[in-house]
Amino acid sequence: MHSREMHHDRFWTSPVAFVGSLCVHALLALLIVSNLNSCGQTGDFGTTEVYREVGITYDSPAEETSEEATEVPVEKPEKTELPVLPNSLSDAPQTEMTPLPEIPANALIGPGPAESLQPTSNEIASISQQLPPPTDTKSGIPSTTKFFDIATRGRVLVYVIDCSGSMNRNNSFRHAKAEMTASLERLDSSHKFHIIFYNDSVYEFTDRNGKPDVQWATAGNLARGRSFISEMDNSEGTAHFPALMKALSYSPEVIFFLTDAAEPAMTAKQLDEVRRVNKEKAAIHCIEFGIQPPDLKLPNFLQKLSSENGGTYRYRDTNEFR
Repeated sequence: MHSREMHHDRFWTSPVAFVGSLCVHALLALLIVSNLNSCGQTGDFGTTEVYREVGITYDSPAEETSEEATEVPVEKPEKTELPVLPNSLSDAPQTEMTPLPEIPANALIGPGPAESLQPTSNEIASISQQLPPPTDTKSGIPSTTKFFDIATRGRVLVYVIDCSGSMNRNNSFRHAKAEMTASLERLDSSHKFHIIFYNDSVYEFTDRNGKPDVQWATAGNLARGRSFISEMDNSEGTAHFPALMKALSYSPEVIFFLTDAAEPAMTAKQLDEVRRVNKEKAAIHCIEFGIQPPDLKLPNFLQKLSSENGGTYRYRDTNEFR
């Protein structure tokens, strides 16, 4: 062991070993300097430094919060609980129905109905399907209703219809009833109406209590009015004046007066009395049924009655009703 250490120390202290070591260290130093110069010239290393900007992006928490705040939450509709239906009709609760009160039929007035004089459904339908009443050109207000092409305005109307025996000629009475039924259909619940048939006597439409009076044009009253019209028959003679005075007692705005009896005529005194009582409050429209062509018809009291009371006169040849 001692001899080996002595040999080692002798090797490093010899001149040859010293020169060799020096050469090796010099060569290493030269290589290091050369590499350093080369890096400095290319710009990757050495004294010259190159700076590059490096960007780092990130989402701001504030921006995320604002974007989330702008989103409107969608509320889901609440579920509606549906009622539980019975499996069958027998399971459903039974409700006791209150029976409707019976409506008594109007008492028959006059001699009684005659099947041959009743208006047919085709006659009533043909009249009801006509165009609505024309507009009053003076005031621009639509007419309330019309009767034999006489259009009129008014809230309270009274129909005065001759039911004497002569009205059986050429189906006149049946045609008059069909036209009157169609005229009632044009009224609404804001109107009042009354119906008077007359021959030697006066027969009036009554309310549910049997009282004759003007009545609102409700669906129920109109239905009873149609029934009253259909039940009427014609017979006996003619008395115009009592029926007209009865109609004026209800203070109507419109009176439709229909007759086929130019004779017996109303006297001048009776016409003056009608005008005095009416005081032009009601427009009296007169419709005359005759058997002559219009160009052969002679003037009579009906034309004077209508002209003196602000009404309209119409003549109808009953030969057209056959």
